[in-house]
Amino acid sequence: MKRDNLNYFVVGVFVLVATGVFFVFMYFVTGRTGPAEHYIVHYNNVSGLKFGTGVFYEGYRVGQIEKIVPEATPTGMRYVLTLSIAQGWKIPNDSVARIVSSGLISAVQIEIDEGSSLDSLDPGDEIRSEEQQNLFAVLGEVAGDLHDLSRDGMMPMLRNLNQRISDVADEIVSFRRNDLTPLVENLNQRLNEDLIGDAQALIAELDDSAQNLNKILGGANQRQIERFLVHIDEVAVDSRALISRIELTRMQMSKTLAALEHLVLDNDEGVSSAINNANASMQQMRDALTTVNSHLGTIMYNVEGSTRQLHEFAQAVRDNPARLIRGTNAHDDAQ
Repeated sequence: MKRDNLNYFVVGVFVLVATGVFFVFMYFVTGRTGPAEHYIVHYNNVSGLKFGTGVFYEGYRVGQIEKIVPEATPTGMRYVLTLSIAQGWKIPNDSVARIVSSGLISAVQIEIDEGSSLDSLDPGDEIRSEEQQNLFAVLGEVAGDLHDLSRDGMMPMLRNLNQRISDVADEIVSFRRNDLTPLVENLNQRLNEDLIGDAQALIAELDDSAQNLNKILGGANQRQIERFLVHIDEVAVDSRALISRIELTRMQMSKTLAALEHLVLDNDEGVSSAINNANASMQQMRDALTTVNSHLGTIMYNVEGSTRQLHEFAQAVRDNPARLIRGTNAHDDAQ
């Protein structure tokens, strides 16, 4: 009997200890780790939020949702959330409380983004809130927009594009059948009849030119061309020497001209006197020529008479050469 009582006692103590441990565990799990202060947040949608939902400050858990109370407003229903924040925790008055989810299937929580203000909220004040972005709702709206775009925008555009492509294809086929094919056939005919014939004639001329060039560049002509090139080299060498001599002559002429210029400058008066004397001589010569010109008629008359007499004398000598020895008499003159 005593042993049974002892077992019951041990079992009872174990149950009490386990219950106490459970309550302690739940106390820590729910965030009740110490004295807390309450703050107010308003939301229009509290999907996924409930009592005990964690409140995080820049990723660090500082409390939980204490209660959610609906409140009617002229614009509709909204919800007042009371947040239990660790006592003494400083929250800048421009901080924002957002409803976030760490993953696609994770539970939602409240994340307080720290503001930059130096003034802190007092317990009981309202923290500025930001509504939760419902990912599935956004995806639904995007899907609806894509459906509308596909139905009202893409499909008509694709039908129009398909029609335009069909029209362009028909035009291409018509162009190929009516324009391109005759053009290609005409071009092919011209190539076969005209261009190929001209090309053959040109090739024949080029062949003849090549043969003539081979004849020109034969063995004997090549030796002559080599000698010509050698002579060209010699001429180039001689030309270089000639250019050197011409340059030397040019330098000497420059010196001579400089000396003449210096001489002219030094004998300016003598040159002027010589020029004056030359002018005087030219004037005297002009006077003499004037005098000769004035008597030229008389001189030419006398010369003409003398020439005529000399001609008569020469004729008489040819007729009778003996006159040079015997002389002339009156009888002969009479004859």
